[in-house]
Amino acid sequence: MSRNEFVPVAEVVKAVGLKGELKLYPLIDWYEPLLGTEDLLWEDQRPVHCERWRVHGPCYVVLTDDASNRDEAEGMVGRTVGFLRSRYADPDFPKPPRGLPFRWLGRNVVTSEGELLGEVDEVRLYGAQYTLIVPRGLAEIMIPAVPAILVAEDGLDGPLTVTLPEGLLDVALG
Repeated sequence: MSRNEFVPVAEVVKAVGLKGELKLYPLIDWYEPLLGTEDLLWEDQRPVHCERWRVHGPCYVVLTDDASNRDEAEGMVGRTVGFLRSRYADPDFPKPPRGLPFRWLGRNVVTSEGELLGEVDEVRLYGAQYTLIVPRGLAEIMIPAVPAILVAEDGLDGPLTVTLPEGLLDVALG
């Protein structure tokens, strides 16, 4: 992964009202405190200046200085907002206490005994729990990213160490 890689956090799915508001659909790395910061960017890496926002069901309705009417807002449907991966390590970057899941993608997973399980291909959200998906042959190893299993880390590189409960590999590969 490139250090300046764009990490998407939401997609513009709809124009709302007549004043240029945008409806954002949150993706897996969404974190509300990014709104109103200099870290939130459009996919072309221009800053997103959110003047105000509100929760609307599972989405967010935002007013930015990029659209001042409904026609301009409709022209923005399909765009993506996110942040640069390189900003994540900065102490002033807004992130939840357990971090954001994008940082696990593409990293090797090893057991606490040193066995290489494979590379994280996908991260899924089941309820309030993230699950690492590690393809292995025709099977998928699904590893809950919880403190009891995933050794605490908040880096962007290097292998992820897991302490697997007995039988997890048997179920995944069995």
